Amino acid sequence: MSSAPARSRVHVVLLAGGSGTRFWPASRSANPKQFLALGGERSLLRETWERVASLAGPDRLWVVAPARLAGRVRREIPELRRDRLVVEPSPRDTAPAIALGCQAVRDTDPAAIVGVFPTDHVIADRRAFRVAVAAAVRTARTGALVCLGIRPDRPATGYGYLRIGARSRREPSALAVERFVEKPDARTARRYLASGKFLWNGGMFVWQAERFLAELAARAPAVHDAVRDHRRGIRGAWDRATRISVDYAVMEHAADVEAVALDAGWDDLGSWDAAAGRARAHGERPGEPILVGSAGAAVFGGGRQVAIVDLPDIVVVNSADAVLVMRRGSGERVKAVVDELRRRGQDDLL
Repeated sequence: MSSAPARSRVHVVLLAGGSGTRFWPASRSANPKQFLALGGERSLLRETWERVASLAGPDRLWVVAPARLAGRVRREIPELRRDRLVVEPSPRDTAPAIALGCQAVRDTDPAAIVGVFPTDHVIADRRAFRVAVAAAVRTARTGALVCLGIRPDRPATGYGYLRIGARSRREPSALAVERFVEKPDARTARRYLASGKFLWNGGMFVWQAERFLAELAARAPAVHDAVRDHRRGIRGAWDRATRISVDYAVMEHAADVEAVALDAGWDDLGSWDAAAGRARAHGERPGEPILVGSAGAAVFGGGRQVAIVDLPDIVVVNSADAVLVMRRGSGERVKAVVDELRRRGQDDLL
């Protein structure tokens, strides 16, 4: 694949979909995780916007969001250009969403380099983030599909991994990606960490829009054609897009995939466990609870004073119409509550 011309400009595509079921009851279908202020005083979406604003001019900052969240996105990011909000008629996982954003970018700038970022993560060190993205852009100009891989600091079992190989001959900061690895068990995760040959897959990518769309056409033509036809205004085209992640659709099968390691205080805040852990690490006391014999407990949400007596290591989440109480370490099971509400038909709580 020939490299992009020197005049290629960097665009940023932010993904503002997702449901955030692990953050119920604060996260609902109309108020998913990216609109919650889990990483500070501002929402995760707003924090992401401010983090990427220096990467591209205002005419090259895009947001992809489902139709039901378009109004929320505009209120959260009023400076987003009206024609830079790309609306998904319905959520269909990351491959169609990313393809829709890349197609929109290519329609306006055929030689564009695109950085794709989720909007529900925390990255503490913005300078280190910018340095890593700059290295990824240099690598993408050579035609590679680039992942920003997180340098692991513990044997995490909740993330997918990238097995990395030799250093790139084209960019000193880049490494060849030998394969994508599913979430491991604890023993395997410890082995991955000790080997130094694995990065966490953070779901952040940089590539030439044209290169990605060509790879998508070869690997997942149903997604490619549905997105293309939707952009052309063909009725019902979007519904033909397969529900599939970008990793399964493209990245696990593509040639010339490279990674740039990111060491910038990244956290995907994947559950209340993670949010509570981060608050504790930063000396925060969310909800200002009264704790008696309850070390390690955390409370999120306001409106009521909460006191916890002799129940260490629990998480309490307050909302106007529901309360979640869980033991630390059970964050992944909150989704089962959402599934049960759906089974009961209690849609007012979803």
